[in-house]
Amino acid sequence: MNSSKRISASQRRFLRWVWIYFLHFTGLLNWVVGKIATSSGIVVLTFHRVLPDPQFETTNSPPGMVVRKQTFEALISYLHANCEIVALSGVSPDWKSSSQRPRVAVTFDDGWKDMVGIAHPIVLKYGVPVTVFVCPGLVGQQRPFWPEQVSRAWSNAATSKTASDAFSIACAEWFKERRFEPSLGRGLHDLIIRLKGVSPEQRKGILQRLSAIGESAKPSGQMDSSLEATLSWQDVSALNGEGCTFGSHSHTHEILTVLKLEEARQELRESKEVIETILASECRMFAYPNGSWSHKVRDLVAQLGYSQAFINEPGIWRPETDSCLIPRINVWEGSLTSVHGHFSAPVFQYAVFWRAYWEGLRKNRG
Repeated sequence: MNSSKRISASQRRFLRWVWIYFLHFTGLLNWVVGKIATSSGIVVLTFHRVLPDPQFETTNSPPGMVVRKQTFEALISYLHANCEIVALSGVSPDWKSSSQRPRVAVTFDDGWKDMVGIAHPIVLKYGVPVTVFVCPGLVGQQRPFWPEQVSRAWSNAATSKTASDAFSIACAEWFKERRFEPSLGRGLHDLIIRLKGVSPEQRKGILQRLSAIGESAKPSGQMDSSLEATLSWQDVSALNGEGCTFGSHSHTHEILTVLKLEEARQELRESKEVIETILASECRMFAYPNGSWSHKVRDLVAQLGYSQAFINEPGIWRPETDSCLIPRINVWEGSLTSVHGHFSAPVFQYAVFWRAYWEGLRKNRG
């Protein structure tokens, strides 16, 4: 059964590439890119982490958050040669652009430490401006984000049948189901999704128990925790103005729609105030943690003085777009590479421009 599922997944990936290259060779991909270019709309990209091969293979970050260093540089080179890169500032962009190339903005969420040594030198080399959304309450920490903590506990528990069983039982007690099985490599993504829907207090208790189970089976040679570190304020100050601008990603990366409204207000207000104090400039931009928003949270963002806020949904940013609900497209290794594992312009165009165009069209019609 497992072998059949793996083959099926492989076949689906192959068929996806066949479809992409059909669109490429028929000119349909280029047609969509041209439509976006002539619209003067902006496609906003979301990155999280850029890592060299050894760290890419060992990080606890979910696959959808990571891009290989060589893939990222190939993409930035492509963007530099083929797109107009828009620098974000919190001020409305020029909607009368006469560029014949698609307009793209580059953003990073979370403020990971690898921004300093890996991603930033690449964007600086090509003169590509980026915006980094940071969580002031998590700046300068070694393992600040709970999904990586869950992943680490999961990996540790998978090395021991006893620990794996204890991990599954603990999850079943909370979620009334036994489908989270580290020893079988099954359910980690679903577990992270489930944990996003509980309160911070509940999640903290669950994490403590799962981490304890994982630590009991911790294998020797565990990776250095600095791999999962965030930027320090010294890093932020050094990057600010060197091709980077900074915005808020809440104070502690709590999903705002899970919080009480006053707690969400505090997350938004405190983050803005700290960033403005440290950088001595107004913080106008915000990115919703997990891309999760509600109308009440959106109104809070506007009330607290953010002029632009970004969600994680495909689409094109146009003059009529709600400035507190600007669409972005998440970019990761799998959305950039061909069947051979190398950067592919058609794969990128499909994952980004094709999706942005048709999703934007669908929403406008709806």
